[in-house]
Amino acid sequence: RNLELFSSNGQQEKCSFADIIDRTQTAMGGRMLKRWIAMPLIDVERIRRRQDIVEYLTQNADFAASLREYISQIGDLERLSSRIAAGRVLPRELVQLKNSLTATETLKALLESSDDERMHELAAEINPLAEVRYRLAEERYPDPANNNILKGGIIADGVSAELDDLRRVALHGKDVLHMIQQRESEATGIPSLKISYNNVFGYYIEVRNTHKDKVPESWIRKQTLTAAERYITEELKEYEEKILGAEDKILAIEQQIYTALIQYIARYLKPLLHDAAALARIDCLQSFAYLACERRYVRPVLDEGDVIDIRDGRHPVIESLLAVGEEYIPNDVLLNATDQQIMMITGPNMSGKSALLRQTALIILMAQMGSFVPAKSAHIGVVDKIFTRV
Repeated sequence: RNLELFSSNGQQEKCSFADIIDRTQTAMGGRMLKRWIAMPLIDVERIRRRQDIVEYLTQNADFAASLREYISQIGDLERLSSRIAAGRVLPRELVQLKNSLTATETLKALLESSDDERMHELAAEINPLAEVRYRLAEERYPDPANNNILKGGIIADGVSAELDDLRRVALHGKDVLHMIQQRESEATGIPSLKISYNNVFGYYIEVRNTHKDKVPESWIRKQTLTAAERYITEELKEYEEKILGAEDKILAIEQQIYTALIQYIARYLKPLLHDAAALARIDCLQSFAYLACERRYVRPVLDEGDVIDIRDGRHPVIESLLAVGEEYIPNDVLLNATDQQIMMITGPNMSGKSALLRQTALIILMAQMGSFVPAKSAHIGVVDKIFTRV
């Protein structure tokens, strides 16, 4: 709270430390960045591995820009995973998952195209789940009409022959009836034959008495009128059932296929969450690189010693809130076990005492997250605790 890491004590919104340094492109990257702020590293080797990646990205601007663009196309895989696990994922969220997996594959290819071994290591952490993406592409419309499976219109053509048949029936019922009428008229030689519908018989064929001697034996007579007779056929009854029950059956089949699809994807939750963590990590590291280029941050030197030597250090938050053209006045800080263990800073109110205290803590915190820092140079012996009372 004293360092205003996650919320600002002032009146301005979105000016906490987390807000100011966040250049992540995904929601999962933003969450991971907050975890990194809350739990910085004390392992020098792990810090240096992060720094190496950040340095590579700052030195390869085009590569970093492509990385940033591809990662911005990836949705919140963590949230989608939890929705899938609960069986509550919506059709358009599956579209987002498929698009995210496509972008993930492109991102992996970009990392593999680099000549840097560390980029290859990042790529090795990513599994684009091609089989899941393929099934998502095959089994659902790319842009479903509804975002509610109960309303249908989600499952693509070609997935189920029965579903396709029912859709044809529902969409082209009258056309098919007209086709049957025309075919039977030609086959029997009855030009006045017509197909009609009533609530008693359903669909039936009506033949004028002048042509009743031409009626095939397979037709079943259902009603005799003064001038005509009405018949039904097996084909007509089957088709009637299809037409009348088509909509309900379509919805039932779509829900069945959709449920099976969700259950299939749920089998891949573990690699999906692994991808989410790997992509969030890449997002955080590219965020550090983008910030370093934007704010002229430098790579700090970290070791196991007891020196804090910061030259021309700047407060990352205050510096970003200054008016255009106004420069932040930098300060040096030197603390070690031999020359200067304590610094006492005096001065009037609003002269920057608290700012210097906070900026030293924030620079150390940033360094141990693996980020570059706002200074001309910084040499920091890794610390295990930061105490601040302001």
